[in-house]
This record gives sequence, C-alpha cells and structure tokens, in this order.
Amino acid sequence: MIDRARNSIRPSAGRVAAVTVLYHPHDDVVASVESYLGQVEHLYLIDNSDGVNHQNLFDDLMQTGRVSYYCQDHNTGIATALNKASGLASAAGFDWLLTMDQDSQAAAGMVQEQLKSISALSGERVGMIAPFHITKATGRPPEILISDVMTPMTSGCLLNLAAYREVGGFMEDFFIDFVDNEYCLRLRRNGWQVLRANRALLTHNVGDISKYGPFIATNHSPLRRYYKTRNRFRVFREYVTDFPGHCLFDLVRLAKEAGSIVLFEKNKMAKFLMMIRGAIDFFRCRYGRYDAAGRNDKEKS
Repeated sequence: MIDRARNSIRPSAGRVAAVTVLYHPHDDVVASVESYLGQVEHLYLIDNSDGVNHQNLFDDLMQTGRVSYYCQDHNTGIATALNKASGLASAAGFDWLLTMDQDSQAAAGMVQEQLKSISALSGERVGMIAPFHITKATGRPPEILISDVMTPMTSGCLLNLAAYREVGGFMEDFFIDFVDNEYCLRLRRNGWQVLRANRALLTHNVGDISKYGPFIATNHSPLRRYYKTRNRFRVFREYVTDFPGHCLFDLVRLAKEAGSIVLFEKNKMAKFLMMIRGAIDFFRCRYGRYDAAGRNDKEKS
C-alpha cells in the first residue's frame, strides 16, 4: 500500500509533482495512479474526455489533499494538458514534473531512481530524464545506469520545470503525436540533456502492437496516421539542420511504418489516405485538432 498521507520523497534534486492526462479512463486507472502517487508530492489529473467528468473515480484519492482534478470538458490535446499541469506545478514551487499516461504503471522506486541519477549528474543541465519502458517490444534494460536517449516517450519522464520555463511550452497545435519528439529536440537545441535512468522502470501499454522481424505493426487508427504524418513533417522542417541524423533515422522509420501498413495492418486505404491528408495539411500549414469537414482549429501563416 502507498502512503497517501504525505510525500515519501523529498530528495536533494528537488520537489516533484506529477500529471496524468486522462481520456475516457476506465476504473483500472486508479491502480495505475496509485503506483506512483506515493512517489510524488502532488498529482494533477487533467481530463481531456469529451463532455464526460470522471472525478468520481478519484474521490478517495482527492480526500488526501494531494490530488487535484481538472475537467477540460473536451479534448484539448496532450500538449495543452501538459502545459496546464506544468504551469500549475511551477506556480506551486515544484522543480520537476512527472508526466504519465493513464495506462502506465511505475515500478516501486521509479522516481527515486530517476532523482538519484539526476543527483549523480550534479552541475549538468538535465532537462528531462525518462525511465526504462517495459513493453511488448523491449527487452531487458542495459547495465549502464544512465543512457543518452534522443526522444523518449512522454510517459514516465521527469521534466525539469526550469528547462520548461526557459524553452517554452509543448506545441499545442500538434494536438497529439510528436509532441514529445519535438519537445526533446527543442530541449537539446537549447543545451539541455535528455537522458534515461535504466534502473527506473515503467510498464507502458503502447496499444495493439505486433512485431514482424524488422517491422512493427502499431495498428494506429487512420486519424492517428494523419497526426503522425503532419506533425512528423513539421519536426523534419524545424530540426533537420540541427539533428540531420535523427531526421534521417525517422524518415527510415516512416518508410518501415508504411511497409507495416501494407503488409500487416487492416484499413490500409483509409490509413494511407489520412497520411496523404496529413502531408497536405502540413504544406498548407493547417494544424490543431483535425476536422472531418476539412479544416483544422488553427492555421499558421
């Protein structure tokens, strides 16, 4: 059982809050939240569910005074939710923000291992430190304690709020997908390190994935294919000069994703049509939430 009455960690690396971004959560989200609530001082729950309030799921946890629930009334996107929590945590005097997906569970001591790694790098500009993600596609963590990782997934990352204030917020017009990728590259461009603490473990559900040799079929929906294509091209344009190797690697990944759709996934035509639409909207500078009528929430000149 976790200690809900008080924070169990007050490390020299600083004070830690957490955010969990919710989207139509099920009852089992409470168990996920409890896996890390005892490792942080305060938890911000940002609910992006369309027109549904899920506060009742967290009534018991909120009685501790260490959990705050915010209902957005509609899906504002992952970046907007992260920015809201980052602002709240920064205003409350926290130094680090743990960013969690609703379907991720932290191993015991995950945050402490991350903070130990930060303390061991005293004087270094650590902008973000990820845990090792345990998924169907990963093996054992490496023996080395700390790894340099280019663009880790958001879930389980500790974000340095001083770095956040320096480089700015997450890209809200991305809405979803490549928000984490872009932010890590922006941190790096501004001289902040992005690392992984390999003894900090997180179990992460990445959806309906299957591995076929060099191919990984993610089985993302056509809409997700739209966002991934549009935002990926924007990242290419913005960062290819600073990080050409990474952008080339991701271009190869795009080709492999297309191959996986052709060979292993369903709804092939719908997915490719939405990828084409994503590319078109990139060239037209149409961003924000996708509108099936053909327009987006935001257009950039």
